[in-house]
Amino acid sequence: MCPWLFLALLIKQDDRDYFGITEKMYSFVIMKQILLLCLFLLLIAGCKERTEVFATLDRAEALMESAPDSALTLLQSLDAETFHKRSTHARHALLKSMALDKNVIDTTTFDVLQPALDYYLEKGTPDEKLRTYYYQGRIYQNRKETDAAMKAFIKGKDLQYEMTDTLTLAHLLVAQSTLHYTAYQLENFIENQLLAADLYGLADRPYYQFTSLLKALDGSILTQDQPLADSLYTVCRIHVSQNAAYESLFVPFALTYTFVFGSPDEVRDILEFYSTQGDLTNMARLDMAYGYSRIGEPAKALHLLNSVDAGSSTAGALKYLSIKTEILKANRKYEEALNCFQLYSETLDSLHQALFSQDLLFAEEKHDMEMKSWMEIQDKNRLIGYSICGFFILLLAIGWIYYCYRNSRLEYERQKLEKENLQIRLFQLEDESEKLKSLLAEQEELPAPISEVIKERIELLNGLLAAQIAGNEAYAKPYKLWLDKILMDREKFMNSTRMAFMASHPRFMEYLEEYGLTEYEINYLCLYAIGLRGKDVGEYIQLKRHYHLSSDIRKKLGIDEHETNIGIYVRKLMNSL
Repeated sequence: MCPWLFLALLIKQDDRDYFGITEKMYSFVIMKQILLLCLFLLLIAGCKERTEVFATLDRAEALMESAPDSALTLLQSLDAETFHKRSTHARHALLKSMALDKNVIDTTTFDVLQPALDYYLEKGTPDEKLRTYYYQGRIYQNRKETDAAMKAFIKGKDLQYEMTDTLTLAHLLVAQSTLHYTAYQLENFIENQLLAADLYGLADRPYYQFTSLLKALDGSILTQDQPLADSLYTVCRIHVSQNAAYESLFVPFALTYTFVFGSPDEVRDILEFYSTQGDLTNMARLDMAYGYSRIGEPAKALHLLNSVDAGSSTAGALKYLSIKTEILKANRKYEEALNCFQLYSETLDSLHQALFSQDLLFAEEKHDMEMKSWMEIQDKNRLIGYSICGFFILLLAIGWIYYCYRNSRLEYERQKLEKENLQIRLFQLEDESEKLKSLLAEQEELPAPISEVIKERIELLNGLLAAQIAGNEAYAKPYKLWLDKILMDREKFMNSTRMAFMASHPRFMEYLEEYGLTEYEINYLCLYAIGLRGKDVGEYIQLKRHYHLSSDIRKKLGIDEHETNIGIYVRKLMNSL
């Protein structure tokens, strides 16, 4: 465009006058070229801007796991208002939500994530949908809307067989398991943590894998599942032996495991070791109090329990009240133990009421029922589809059977008709042969040409009769040679046929001559007389005006166009004369 613009500018006034270019036309060309140039420059700028945006989004995604703070800075440097495509809006929104979550910036609004929800849940890939559902659930968790969070996590988990982002699926399973834990769905809690540990292992995230194993161990201790707890305890110890930094995380769970499943001697040994440690956590002191109670030292257990804070969480309070009830009973403080047990029961009842007032407890069961119902509907629709297809296949089969039956019936009728025609033809051949033989016997003074024609025809008729009766083609060989000869000399055959009929059916030939038929027309009718059909006659004589010839003959004989078939008429006439 630029060369044309400069060329237009270089054209002199004299040249414009010479070529007939007016000033208005010249200005229009200049303005058009300038406009096209501006549009071209804007297009280049827009492409450059989009390339820079995509490059920034790619860099932010690459830094998301290793440097989430840098990823967030890059994403905040982009102005979402300048994006033109919904897909760019959605990707920026999802990445920014990921960066906020990994920087432990809990958000309770969907302002950032909304473009991703609007676009990816409708048009996204399984991985994009999975990430969107996960971060939607995390926001609901921050808002304390556990029912909505569980529904989002369930929808994300449904994509586990389609997606490839194992790390996000593992994060989702862990987040969902916290909801299971608060609802005391410990089997589901353990299942999610074990599955997440496997996925973290595949994604080469050993720290996350170890923490999921520890949580699964905690769940197996709470459910008193000793075989599973023993297995997980052994696996966790292997991880600790490979990475000493994990030991501080492992110790509280190891204590609880030993106090619950260990022998009295093992409990005593570990109590002696940790009693020398100065700074113990609140939960460690509670576990140690339970341990002293197990080995029959209720006084030490009560002394240690008095230094324990019940905790603000419902789960911690229930554990504290349960252990305290047992320790008070062991110290023969039955009234305090009864009061503690009543408080435990009231706390547990309030927890149950809170759980049953929400959909969280049955969210997965409800989802499973909905999926089962949907699958049943799909199965019914599939069955209906198969039934319809089967019905049409059956119709096609019936139609084919009817078609085959109809064809076989038509073939049977055709063969029957051919057989009847053959019988008639045999009778005609026999009759013609006998008449010709009688003619030769009665009239000894026939002209030589006619006599030769009659003899040849009798011989051929005898061969054809023998072939038709015996079904042996050898008898018909002379007849076929005769046909080949006939095809080579049509006029000779037609003349010989007429001469044969003059000898065998003289009255018939005289009748035709009386009605003014020419020799060629008589020859034409003789072809019908020997049994040929109109189609066969037309193909044999190879005459374009075959039907005109037939019409002329009909007029001479006084036969109506639609009264009868001319072949039938001729054969009946020949037999009657």
